[in-house]
Amino acid sequence: MSIHLNKAVLTLLVQLPEHVFTRHLSASPVVVGTALAEQIGQYVQAEHLGYYPALDYFKDHTGAVEQDLLEAADHIAWFSCSQVRGEIERKLRPIFASLKFQSIQSQAFTMPTVRPQQPNAQQELIRHYTPDRVKLVLEASSFQKSAQQDSIAKWASHLAYRWLKESFESIEVTSAQAG
Repeated sequence: MSIHLNKAVLTLLVQLPEHVFTRHLSASPVVVGTALAEQIGQYVQAEHLGYYPALDYFKDHTGAVEQDLLEAADHIAWFSCSQVRGEIERKLRPIFASLKFQSIQSQAFTMPTVRPQQPNAQQELIRHYTPDRVKLVLEASSFQKSAQQDSIAKWASHLAYRWLKESFESIEVTSAQAG
């Protein structure tokens, strides 16, 4: 019998609970996300855009969004990514032989999928620009007796969800594949 090192690459979208922010930060991510959505919505309407830009777009378009608001979002996003990374390492280190973060990014700084004409566009925009959600790609390795690549991703996904669900407001495993 031989031992195999199996790898799985997981893409997760996690949301930190509000109490984490109230304990450590003076600004609420929901307040920042709501203000960003409002200002960006006004800009999109005034410029007749058919989409909502990513937050980095507004770093180059001064005046469209308050700089203090962008700085607050950037600070909260950094804090969120740091907290998520630490919590995942703390919870999953004992479970997997190794963990490697391939990427970690605040969802607020990605391109929104919502469009101005959509129903509930404002609510979806607030949800997107609120810097309490983090998207990450994680490679997890485990020593096992078999090298069943087809089931390793499902197994790793299930384990990650099971061990992390108590730590986050929400968690989605958006992709899992054998590495």
